[in-house]
Amino acid sequence: MATGAGGPRGRGRPRTPGAEDKILAAALEEYGEHGWSGFTMDAVARRAGVGKSTVYLRWHDKDALLTEAVTRHGIELTTVDTGTLRGDLLALAGNLLRHFHSPAGWATIRVTFDVASAHERLGGFSRAVSQVHGRQVELICQRAKDRGEMDPGIWPGVVTEAIYGAAMINSLSERLEGREDDEAYLDERAAWLVDLVLLDITR
Repeated sequence: MATGAGGPRGRGRPRTPGAEDKILAAALEEYGEHGWSGFTMDAVARRAGVGKSTVYLRWHDKDALLTEAVTRHGIELTTVDTGTLRGDLLALAGNLLRHFHSPAGWATIRVTFDVASAHERLGGFSRAVSQVHGRQVELICQRAKDRGEMDPGIWPGVVTEAIYGAAMINSLSERLEGREDDEAYLDERAAWLVDLVLLDITR
């Protein structure tokens, strides 16, 4: 069932095979290029290569579409459970570093900037970003505390800020410097970042 205020307009999922994933990916790419003010359902349909009716069959407006797009991508990225705190943070950091280098990841960064600079509340999609990502880090930290790996007094928000902040800055610097970070570089950065964070939060 689609998320977002008002619920879906019609019944069922898009009838074109594979259309849903294409539409959600296109929505994030479209937002990454044009932001909230320039984002339209018609443009998403064109980018995804589907008819407008296919989009409106599932999502009644652009807020509902973006809410599901950021929620689903966020859950896919952040749902990690390796059995150890270092393993979880390493998987999370690696996923985020790769994500923020992609069109979908750039859309997530742009959502953050748009929400922070808006003079009025944007759509429900803006809440989905912080809720999905923040909640998953809380789960990682709670499991680590239950295993005795993490200082119980550490606030999960500190971990969120460290991991997400570093991943975002890495993406921004790559764009500003015209770099093309490869897989080996991102893996190395993830390990450095996690080891630095662990110095302050482990028991």
